[in-house]
Parts: sequence; structure tokens; C-alpha cells
Amino acid sequence: MNLNSEADITKIKELFHNSSIGFTNSGRTSLYVILKALDLPQNSNIGVPLYCCPSVFDAIIQAGHKPLFLDIDPDNYTISPEHLEEKIEEIEAVIAIHTFGRPPDLDKIQKIAGEKPVLEDCAHALLSKYKGKLTGTIATAGFFSFRTGKYISAGEGGMVTTRNLELAENIKKEIQKLPEPSGTDKIKHIIKTCARSTLYHRPWFGLVSLPIGSRIENKVDLMNKYSFKTAKIRNTDLQVAAKKIQSFQEKVEKQRKNSQYLIENLRDTCLKLPFETKDTYCNYYLFPVQVESQLKRDEVSELLRKKGIDTAKLFSKTPEIAKKNYGYKEGCPNTEKVAESILVIPNHFTLKKRELDHIINAIKMTGWAKV
Repeated sequence: MNLNSEADITKIKELFHNSSIGFTNSGRTSLYVILKALDLPQNSNIGVPLYCCPSVFDAIIQAGHKPLFLDIDPDNYTISPEHLEEKIEEIEAVIAIHTFGRPPDLDKIQKIAGEKPVLEDCAHALLSKYKGKLTGTIATAGFFSFRTGKYISAGEGGMVTTRNLELAENIKKEIQKLPEPSGTDKIKHIIKTCARSTLYHRPWFGLVSLPIGSRIENKVDLMNKYSFKTAKIRNTDLQVAAKKIQSFQEKVEKQRKNSQYLIENLRDTCLKLPFETKDTYCNYYLFPVQVESQLKRDEVSELLRKKGIDTAKLFSKTPEIAKKNYGYKEGCPNTEKVAESILVIPNHFTLKKRELDHIINAIKMTGWAKV
């Protein structure tokens, strides 16, 4: 890779041919840029699902606004249109998060929002579709993340998409205001990205990163989840993202196939399994299941890890974090219940049939099989 050459973003432009595209150093910066470009009244309430990464709340606050927490549909993990309808008069814009790559009911959300902007958080949802349209091209604007650990794992970087010409011009101006990464920053970033890329993948994730990270995650921000520094995208990150996206559809198809295999072979368990509606095409960024109780979830998660199967309780701490740091009090019971029962199990496109069978058999041996 030539570090000084321009990134070839032809494939990205082809994918999002009906949209204006811009790039930043992260998904959260991309959200920040959109909110600034919308020129909303200062301290506006921004409707956002409570069930998400707290970095979304940080971006809202950094842009000069306040998160107003919305509940989710517990079957789809995405924004509840019913709760949105209750709160729509209190908010100036809505963030619709495609959690786990699963699009929400965007028609209903946009109808409820009316003239108010709807922003698609596509950090999990590259190449997911709603009614045949790519996520990020449907509502007012969309934003993506290329960070290591995300589906595309391109190091760092974010992307903004919109079909609104006036908003596109404002977004371009906001991106131009962002600082350029310094030379020292670029060198440090390359070293950190290489380390993260190694530690986040097998076998080091299960053997080293997960055990250590679980113990120190509240003390050290290993994956830059909570630190917030706006900047333009680094050329190296854009080059990697542009290259990886060329083969991304093939990876999505493999991950969808693995996910369908898990669904078919886990139907005889007590797990609440993911599903697709007729209107959506999910990239299956992650494979979420729900268990009947937090105690059971935690027990089985530990048993699976002892069998060498990585699991995650994604966003399970967000309600607690939101209460402590972002002013959440109550009003999202579905989110709180899901946070206690959610477990993500491996479905990665690199997994072979024998590995998937190992996961399936290990799950059934934990006592999840129906009686």
C-alpha cells in the first residue's frame, strides 16, 4: 500500500451512486458532522434508542444537543415506532440505529417524524437493505463506521451519506472544518491499528484480549469506544476501507449463510433467535440471542467461553452508563430487559461448518435444549 497515494473510492461511489459521500475519522464524528450541518437549535433533543453504544450519546452532546432516550422493539433490537410517536413532539431529529445490521421500520419512522430529520446509524449495517434500498440511502442522511472490530475492520474511519443536496453542501463544509491528523498521530495510529487488528482476531481474542479486556474495560478505553476526537479521515484508513469493500458482498453472503445454519440448528432450543422480515435484507453483522434471565445468560456465557467460544453481552451496560452519565432515568423497559438477557454468539464468515457445529453442540449441552 502506498501511504501517499489517493484512495480509489470508485466501488464506494458505485454502491452509493445516488448519494453524496463524505469521510471522517470515525462513525461518531460522522454523526457529529451531520448534526452540525443540520443547523438545529442549540440544545435540541435528539431522539436515540437507549440500546446502543454510548459513543452515539457523546456525539450528540459534542454537537451541542441532548440525547432523548427511546425504547426498542425487543424482537428486532431497533427503535420502537410506538415510543417514537409518544416522544416526537419533544425532539428535533431522530437517529434510527440498524442494530446488528437489522433495519427498523423506516417507513413508519419517517412517517412519524414528518419534516424532522431521520438519521440512519449504519455502523453495523453496511450492505443491509430495507425494501431493496441500501441502508444509509433511505432517510435524511446516514453514517457508517470502518473501525477495527466492525464488520469491515478497516482500522478507523467513518462515512457520511445523503441525497439532500443542500445538506450535502453543509456536510462538506463541516468536514472541511475538521483538523487534519498530524504526522505523529498517523504513525501512532498505524501501530495501534496493527495491534488491535491482531488482538481482535482468533486465536488471540479468545486467549488474550477477551480475558484481559473484560477485567480492565472500565479503566482503559482499549478500542476508543468512549474517547471523542474529531478529525478528517486518515488516507491509510480510507485506502483500506476502499479495498476491503470490494469483496464485502461475498463476506456478507457467507455470514448470512452461517447465520441461517445457526437458526436452523438452534430452533429446538429455548433461545430467542433472530429473524428477518419480508422488507429487510440483514447483513448479520452479529448474531444476537436472548435468554430468559440475566443469571442464566451469564452462566451460559461463561460455560461457552470455557469451551473456546467467544460471546458478548453487547450494550448490556448502556442503561447503567446512561443513568450515570447521560441523564437517563426510566422509560425504556424493553431496552432494560434486553440488556439483561442479550448474548451474541459467533457467526463470522470465516467459520467453517465444523466450527458452527461445535458452537451448536456446546449451546445444547448448556441446558438450552427444549424439554
